Amino acid sequence: AATRRDLLSFGVATTAAITSGLVINPLPSLADVSDGNSLPQGAAQFSRIIKVRAQLKSVAKRVTEQSDDVTKEEWDKIDDFLRTVYSAGEDMKVISKNSIFDPTKKAKAEEDIKLLQKVVQAGQGPVSKKDSAGFGAVASKADDLFEDFLDLLRDVPDEL
Repeated sequence: AATRRDLLSFGVATTAAITSGLVINPLPSLADVSDGNSLPQGAAQFSRIIKVRAQLKSVAKRVTEQSDDVTKEEWDKIDDFLRTVYSAGEDMKVISKNSIFDPTKKAKAEEDIKLLQKVVQAGQGPVSKKDSAGFGAVASKADDLFEDFLDLLRDVPDEL
């Protein structure tokens, strides 16, 4: 028959074994961040916004400065790229929800995001017509909206 002391000794030994097993072999994290090949969600979304804005500037420069050299395949890729710019608006929604706490700034950010997505949708017209000047105007307006949004994320006073 097991005595009380044997039961207590067994319980302590079992608890120690389980605890040491967890310390030695920690549970894997849900994000792949520890491998160094991906960013956490907020940082990844911000990074995508910055990259899309830079790509938009590059595409707009190519289309406006070398409009005669833009092929049909490139116009098709630009049309696909506009979908990427539109989806950057979804990333902007998440960032504004989690990073902008001032109600007036949050409302302005939501307005800018909606306008950006409308501008991008309107940009499909010039792209389908292969209108480089029209696309340049759309890209410029979209870039201004990206800039406005990024300004709203700054929380450092202007006096500094």
